[in-house]
Amino acid sequence: MAIQLLISDLDGTLLGPDSVITPVTAQALAQARQAGLRLLVTTGRAWGTAAPLLQQAGVSCDFVLLNGAEYRTAQGELVRAVPLPPATARHAVAGLRRYDLGVEINTDAGDFTTDTELCPTAQPLPRLAAFWAGQPQVRKIFAFSRNPDALVRARQMLQSLPDAAVTASADWNLEVTARDAQKGTMARWVAQRYGITPDQALVFGDGCNDLSLFRAFVHTRAMGNAAAPLQALAERVIEPNTEDGVAREIERLLMEK
Repeated sequence: MAIQLLISDLDGTLLGPDSVITPVTAQALAQARQAGLRLLVTTGRAWGTAAPLLQQAGVSCDFVLLNGAEYRTAQGELVRAVPLPPATARHAVAGLRRYDLGVEINTDAGDFTTDTELCPTAQPLPRLAAFWAGQPQVRKIFAFSRNPDALVRARQMLQSLPDAAVTASADWNLEVTARDAQKGTMARWVAQRYGITPDQALVFGDGCNDLSLFRAFVHTRAMGNAAAPLQALAERVIEPNTEDGVAREIERLLMEK
């Protein structure tokens, strides 16, 4: 494989179970960079909660954030954003609140939530009338509940919105972006910007919000802890994140090179 680009999810993939990049993985990423490979992180997180995790490990890379709604450089510069259409965002939030789901709304004016304990970096969500009066550009809606029936009904409602893409990173949440704001779509755009073709990238992931990534690229690695649909789609299943699976695969790749 003439791999030039590593594309990796964060939680459950590049991060260990304590949400930290281990020294083993940091060293493997440094060796990959020395060998001329680039790294692109793709995550459902926003810049403020994703970038520090890489900085703490001494890793510098660009980011596809909010499941594909943003692309930022290693310095945090916003290069491209794909927001939800305003009417779609309003319908989605109203429906989620009707089913009593908590929400975090990522916007161009900051992040807002109904639960600052679960989402401590976000501001408290004001009354919806006041929130929408500010005409925020909504890039992602993260919804959560411990009620499985409420999640099923909410998913059905969201999937009826033609301009929305709906996915999840755990069995207790739903994640909503614009139809064209998905990890795979944005990562393909970034790779093209780098001058890299889909068969020159190696993709790592663990969750259902990585499915679009695995469909967009040729060479894919599902973590041993990955969701079953992702493992079924992957070119190969590797060690779980608890065993530094990404690092081990990078080591194998560099040995081949």
